[in-house]
Amino acid sequence: MTYSANSYFRQLPDLDYPSLKNDRKSVYDYEIVKNLFKRAVVRDDVFGDMVNFTKYSVEGDERPDEVAYNIYGDAALDWVILTTNNIIHVRDEWPMGNQDFLTYLNEKYTSQELSNIHHYETKVIRDSRQNLIQPEGLYVESNHSVTFTDRGSTYTKSEITSVSFLEHETNLNDAKRNIDILRPELLDVFLRDISDIMQYKDSSQYLTDNLKRTQNPRIISP
Repeated sequence: MTYSANSYFRQLPDLDYPSLKNDRKSVYDYEIVKNLFKRAVVRDDVFGDMVNFTKYSVEGDERPDEVAYNIYGDAALDWVILTTNNIIHVRDEWPMGNQDFLTYLNEKYTSQELSNIHHYETKVIRDSRQNLIQPEGLYVESNHSVTFTDRGSTYTKSEITSVSFLEHETNLNDAKRNIDILRPELLDVFLRDISDIMQYKDSSQYLTDNLKRTQNPRIISP
């Protein structure tokens, strides 16, 4: 299998690993494999400075590789999109497309369950001076109310709205559509940083910057 020069697997360093092949001659036979335990991480000073990122809304069935192509001109840089958003489990953390979302709902709920109330949320309440009394979107009980004083008078209001299971699931999926995009002009710096992170440090297992030897204690001599 071959990989694009910018693909995530090309960034991973190698392991000189004891061969698991049936025809190996001894426990000292090794073969080179990718070190899947190495993980790319974003430097704190880069991730912490939001000026390095722009906001992006994932549309419809758009996949990480499609976003990478649209932004960086290379679909193989989908791992940059995922890494900079700290997404590890794409299936759970990337927004579902329309058909996948419908399938997910049908497998999890009945039609009746989807229309049932999942929870209640607050609506905005302001006094006559437009001071905020109650923010929007707080999870509350169905009997929630708030009491406040406005121009010498006391008021008690119950401003809430019900959220169905369908609305709740839709909101959760839509929230995943809001991601951060590393500015294209910073991509080369990011790739150099990742290359440095992926290099091995000097140790008893060190062979080269991109290769170290490891052992499998379960392998015994045939």
